[in-house]
Amino acid sequence: MHHLLAGSRIKLTYLQDWRALVAINWRVVYGDLADAGTPFAQWQWCDLDGLTHVVLATDRVTGRYCGVLGLTGREAEVKPWLLIEAALVRPSESGGTLLRAMLAHVLARIVCLDGKPAAIAASRANDIVLRDLSVNIRLAAMHPPAAGNVIAFRAATLARQIGVGGTVLDLRSVPEASLLRDLRELHDVRREKRPSFAGLPAAPGRAMAKPAMSAAAMRRPRTTTRTGRNG
Repeated sequence: MHHLLAGSRIKLTYLQDWRALVAINWRVVYGDLADAGTPFAQWQWCDLDGLTHVVLATDRVTGRYCGVLGLTGREAEVKPWLLIEAALVRPSESGGTLLRAMLAHVLARIVCLDGKPAAIAASRANDIVLRDLSVNIRLAAMHPPAAGNVIAFRAATLARQIGVGGTVLDLRSVPEASLLRDLRELHDVRREKRPSFAGLPAAPGRAMAKPAMSAAAMRRPRTTTRTGRNG
């Protein structure tokens, strides 16, 4: 499903279904980002085929990709949690607004479709986007703490259980309704209206990935696909 980011010309597409994920043309995605001057030196390698949640940001004027956010769903003794694997935007979007909106968007979609995760974590290479999000989520606890030296012991215990070695945002104490309200205030998107006519050809050489099916705000049962992914 496509959503338009308010006050910009950017379209966000959330993908979760395995058929849509395998259809992503990563060569084109990273080619567009590289052409825009995105530095890849600090990007941590990850298994793109293992991603279970992806948000693609597209410039609606040029049709080129301007950002990508990839996460994997993980399991712990407590509840399912999420790990940020890839977070990249073109230099003109490096102020943090787009990455924050993308993370808020994907987390809101996951909460609506699959339920609230226990936590969201990031490696040190990607923790800036998570720390940026954390200051806007009421009642969430972060480990290590974002500022000062006050340690949230429940969050620290959860981080130890997860064992990611990076930053963990503990969402267990956040009511789902409150979390969704905070997330929607952050990314302020509206659903893209479908055109009243069909038959427009896709741009040559640019494979279009099908967005994940949505049941609006109705939660769907968690099932396991042949790839072992949930959704």
